[in-house]
This record gives sequence, C-alpha cells and structure tokens, in this order.
Amino acid sequence: MDVSEHRTAQVSQVKDEFAEKVQKLFKSFLLEYVNESESNVSNVKPKYYDETLALIKPERNTLFVDYRDIINYNQNLANDLKTDFYRFYPYLCRALNFISVFYGIAERTKLRSLRAIKCSQLVKIVGQVVRTHSVHPELISGTFECMDCGTEIPNVEQQFKYTLPTICQNPMCNNRSKFRLLLHKSRFADFQKLRIQELQADLPRGSIPRSIDVIIRGGDRVECVQPGDRADFIGCLISVPDVAQLIAGSAGLIKSDSGATGDGVRGLKALGVREMTHKLAFMACSVILEGSELPIQLEERQKFESDHMEQNFVMFKENDLHRIEEMSQDKNLFNNLAKSVFPSIFGNDDIKKGIILQMFGGTPKITEENTNLRGDINICIVGDPSTAKSQFLKIVSNFAPTRAVYTSGKASTAAGLTAAVVRDDDGGFVIEAGALMLADQGICCIDEFDKMDIRDQVAIHEAMEQQTISITKAGVKATLNARASILAAANPINGTYDRAKSLRKNLSFSLPIMSRFDLFFVLLDECNETVDYAIADRIIDQHLQCSGNKPSNNDDTVYTLDEVRMYIKFAKQFKPKMILESEKYLVETYKHLRLNGCGETGGGVFKSNKQSWRITVRQLESLIRLSEAIARLHCSNIVEVKHIKEASRLLNKSIVRIDQPDISLLDDTTMSQSEQTDSNVVDSQSQNESISCLKISYEMYQTITNLLVIKLQREEARIEAGESEGFRKSQLIEWYLEQIENEIETQVELIQRKMICEKIIDKLITVDHILIELKSPVSQEMENEQEKVEPDNILVVHPDYVIDDI
Repeated sequence: MDVSEHRTAQVSQVKDEFAEKVQKLFKSFLLEYVNESESNVSNVKPKYYDETLALIKPERNTLFVDYRDIINYNQNLANDLKTDFYRFYPYLCRALNFISVFYGIAERTKLRSLRAIKCSQLVKIVGQVVRTHSVHPELISGTFECMDCGTEIPNVEQQFKYTLPTICQNPMCNNRSKFRLLLHKSRFADFQKLRIQELQADLPRGSIPRSIDVIIRGGDRVECVQPGDRADFIGCLISVPDVAQLIAGSAGLIKSDSGATGDGVRGLKALGVREMTHKLAFMACSVILEGSELPIQLEERQKFESDHMEQNFVMFKENDLHRIEEMSQDKNLFNNLAKSVFPSIFGNDDIKKGIILQMFGGTPKITEENTNLRGDINICIVGDPSTAKSQFLKIVSNFAPTRAVYTSGKASTAAGLTAAVVRDDDGGFVIEAGALMLADQGICCIDEFDKMDIRDQVAIHEAMEQQTISITKAGVKATLNARASILAAANPINGTYDRAKSLRKNLSFSLPIMSRFDLFFVLLDECNETVDYAIADRIIDQHLQCSGNKPSNNDDTVYTLDEVRMYIKFAKQFKPKMILESEKYLVETYKHLRLNGCGETGGGVFKSNKQSWRITVRQLESLIRLSEAIARLHCSNIVEVKHIKEASRLLNKSIVRIDQPDISLLDDTTMSQSEQTDSNVVDSQSQNESISCLKISYEMYQTITNLLVIKLQREEARIEAGESEGFRKSQLIEWYLEQIENEIETQVELIQRKMICEKIIDKLITVDHILIELKSPVSQEMENEQEKVEPDNILVVHPDYVIDDI
C-alpha cells in the first residue's frame, strides 16, 4: 500500500452515538410535547409546532424551550442535558438546523460558587451587567483553501480562537500551515462579550465583588442588556483561552530593572504548576431580566404583539390582576402603601409618601424640539443625626421594584457616580458604568450627599436634570443614559439643623444642585414624650422579634412587599394626561406658591445677601411630576384637580413649614399701646385676642411685606413723575385693609389685621431696615407736640432692597 492509499484509508471520524440519541429524543420532544392541560384534547398541535415553523423566517433563528417541559416529557433527557449541556448543545441545534436555547431553570447559582466542576453543565447564574463590548462577527465553522494545491477543506469548527486545518485533505499534498479562509463559504455568528458582577445582596462583608465574562451568540440575543441591568443568565460554564496571556507571548521572560530581558517565572510555574493560559467564562444561551420569567426576546415579542394597546398587561397573571383591582379600590391606598414599605420607621408619613411617589414617577415627555422632559422625581432628606435618613435609603435600595443602587457620596468619585473609560484586556477602551448608569430607569440612593466634593457634585448636574452623562475621554465621545431618580440623604452644616436659619444656610449644596431636587424633607430630633416613647417601643420590638423572643407584629403592614412591587409595575403602565380644568388649577397653584414666597426668601432679598433659593419654573415641573405620580398611583389616565391638590400639599410640607420660625410682633411697647385701645370699640377680651394674634408665621409675614413694598415702589415711580406726593403710614395701612376687605368678616378681625399691619411696618422700619421714614424739618415746639401723638411720615423703600418679579 503506497502513501496515497494509506491517506485515503484513514479512520473515519468518531461518532458520539449517545449524543445522537439525545438529538433524536429532543426532536421527538419538539414534535410530540403538548401541555398537560391539553393532553386529553384531541387534534391538539404540539406546543412548539408554531414556533418551529416560524424559524423559516429570515429574522428568526432561535427556538426558546422551557426546561420544565423537558422535565415533564422525559426526566432522563432533562438530567442528561443539565449535566453535560456543552457536549449535547451542537446536536440539539442540528435537530432543526437552528439554535435552541432554554429557560425555566429553577435553581440559581451564585458567581462565588462557580467552580471547574460546573463546566459544561446547564446552570443559571444571576448578576448585574457592569460592562458591555461591541458586537463582533465570530467564525463558527470555516471553509479553507489550500494555497499549494487549491483543495477546499470545509466545516473546520472554531473553538474561541482561529483554528486552521491540521493537514490538507489532498493525499498528494503535505501542506500543514498555508491555508486561506473562504469567507463566502464560512459561517459566522454575532458575538458579544459582557462582564457581570455579583449582586450586593450576595456579597459577603469585607469581600470584593466577583465578576465573570459572559459570551452571547446569535443576532437576536446580542445587545439585549445594558450596563446596570440585573438579569439571570442560563447557559454553561466553559474554559476559554486567556487572550491577554496569549497576546503577551513572553511566557517565562521578565524584564529587569535595567530593561534587559532575562529568565523568570510567572504564576505558579516555580512550584510545578502549568501556565494558566485559560480562564473561566460563561456561555449564555438565554437572558432573563430581573422580575421576569421569560427570556428578553419572548418578552419583547409579547409586548410587540400587544403594542396596539396603550397599556400592556400581558406580563400579569389573572390572579395578580384580581389582587391589583382590589388594591386600587382601597380608599386609603396611599397611606397603606407607605406603611407597608416602611413598617420599621415610626412617623414621617409625608416622607414615606414622597418616596412612594418617587417609585411611581411622572410621565417622561419629548417636546417638538426633541427636548427630553424627565419624569423621575429627585428627593433629598436633610436632618439631624439618628433620624432614620439612611434607613430610608437602605429600605428603598432593597425593595425598589426596578433596579436600585446604594452608594455613599463620601466614598464615591465623579467617575464612580457617572461613568469611566477603562482599558480592556484586548487593549481597547470600553465604558464602565458608574452608580447613576447602573441605576438607569431605577433609583440611585446616595447617602452622605453633603460630604461629596464640590467637583463630584458638579459631575451629576447633567444627570439630575437632562438624565444623560456626556463623556469625552481617551478618544471616546459618548452620551450615555442616566434615567434615574435620586434619593439623597444629607446632614446640616453644623451637624444639627438650626431652625433660626433657612434651609439654604443649613446646607452646603450649591444652588444648581438644590434646584434639581423636587422635594426637600427636613427631619428634626425634637423632644416629645409621646413620640419618643413610640419610637423606643418600635425599636425594642424589632430587637425582640429578631432574637425570636416576640412574634412578628404586622399590624401596620397592609400589603406584602411583593404585592406593592406588582402594583407599582402595573400602575406605571398608565400615562396620565392633563385636562383643561387641571391645567387652570395648576397655573393658579403655581401663582399662589410664587406670591406666598414658597422658598427660602420669598419674593425679595437684599443685594448684599448671597444667592437665594426660591420657587422657580423647576418647582412647577416638580408639581407636574408629583401630580402625574399620584394619578398613576390611583391607576388614572388623567390628572385630576384632587391629584394636584395632594401634590401641592406635599410640596408645601416638604420645604415651607420648617424653613423659618414664626415671627413674633409682640414687644415691650405693644402692651402699653394695646392698653390705649379705645375701650368703647372693643372690650378687654377683644384686646387679649388682638395681642395673641401678634405671633404670625414667616410665610404670612413675608406675604404682607411683599404687598407693602410693591405698593410703595409704585408710589415712588409716581412721585418721580410728579403724580403723587408719597404714601404715609396711615394711608399704607388703609390701602392694605382695602386689599383684604373680602377676607375680613368681623370688627374684631379688622382690629387684629390693622394691628398686625402696624407692627409689621414698625418692624420693617426699625428692625429689618427695609422701609425709611421721610421726616420734614420742624421747629422745637412742633417736635414736642408731635411726640405726644404717633408720627405719620411718608414711607419709602430702602434703595438697597430688591424684590424679584412675582
């Protein structure tokens, strides 16, 4: 026998008979399996019949198979697939000449538990995507041409690296290295690499999060997740070449300090261990987002089929819909949701409601100029130590129905909060997501917000309002999504909140940052025997329940956390719109907030003062978002007036009532003046009532001040034009009483309002120095006579006082 005959008589390729048997069983499963509920019905098509026929479409190349169906069909087949999935996977695909993927695996495996013994087994892992690479074509099966004799060698399988034929198939040719790839006869597939990181809940204390590369193949499966997504990945653990080690190419060579190359060791080679040129990776065949049971492609397909409806409720089961309907009929739904989510925190009902609305969110919009209007609500909680600020953030990060990321402002850099450009193992640059990107379409909880460096605060300006992150680093120019709500917690400047100072002066925030928060809540550690007893009792109960010495008390919990999550997901399908009546009421509410100076300084500030914080158009947009969130909470498609009223109340409660203490107009001279009140007009009881009313809120004081100042400034303009001689104090008081005559019903109330106006004018002259009296020169005798009666001079506004347009 010569050489050519020997080459021709080579041993044929070994067949895996057991794998072929598995292939036949899997094909029989696809052709025969029907649901248990339909097994007794005649002429029923197999469950996967339509899906199999749909594979002839050019845009469809993947068949999704529920692993639980295989268990019901043949337990042995299911066990074989699970224990040696990587071995049988090519045969499963050959059963239909298409890719077959599985879902419905019940058991989850943590990243920290992945070991080499798991290789080739069908498992499900859970993790959060932190990095995505671009999609590349991967050579699956190559056809090569011998460059010596021109013989074609087809179906050369590639295994994660470029693999040439071992030898030319021509018996007369001994070529072993010179081959050319025929692109038009080879088979390629889309390939994408992800990096996922274990979840915070799975991370042991003091440990660095583990991560692993995930490989995804197939045109309809790549680009299915983005950084920040939490998902289940079903597939098998594989061993792949370590590209970074192979590219280095200098195994065993280390450069010395002088730059010369000498002998050296790498890894554990000195101990007799082989070079570690392979690493573990995970080849995923299906991806299931957190909170879903179906792969992303099936879920999107169901949504596409029901896209003609404004709301899509396909993902909800019938039992869930019945429970949601019961919850929507609850007349005290808002309070019950707040109690159910925060059962361990006593009181602070308005803060709980604000955070609940943050989870529902408003409706994002796009204007005609393609400007995005955010629907996410930003909240900041400010207050004294030990007032449960961080507890709110921890509960939200663990409960949120969407993704939620918890971070600390002190321990986070600007890149850690937004995004960073890092060098990949292959030498290129990729974007690694920060906290705001990881919380995209969710909530980012930032603790110790006041401890952030000013440069880091500036970095999140764009993310808080435009909800994007712009990066220009290392040749990478990109605009990334950061559509996240921010829940921040901060301490005042001196550790405790100073009620004598305004909100602005209690915080170290810049004005741009403050204006981007929709709600500010202030928590004060006040001494109150009833409240202190209730808080202590709640805390002790928690400790006793945790130690097992007391049964759990769920009196405050109306709904379970799963029910609340389900309801929020359902309600977010609604996109409420304004009606004409609501629009008018919203405009009137905004005008009222502006006139009342619903902010730190109200309508006016001195020029010498630093910048102020006040009601602006951003607060109007906040009011719209809050109203839409309340409408969503009640599963309404329209924003009603009652929704705006509740949003306005919450906005007022969040910043107004705590900013300034009440203003006391009662001084030493007030008592003597009140005793001179005409006894023929009011009795002694009316005098006492008049005196008691001289303590007014800061908001009322600021409102009256604004009215008086505006009137005097207008009179000054008339004086300059020669149309007026000025306004005296008595004239100003009479004008004010005329403006509020519709609010006065009794004579006693008239005397009270007159006295308040007099005291405010006196305070503006003597204390605040906002008004100035113009005294005319008089003789000594006339001055002595005027001392016996109260002077009635012309009043003007201090030239250094500026009032904003309202």
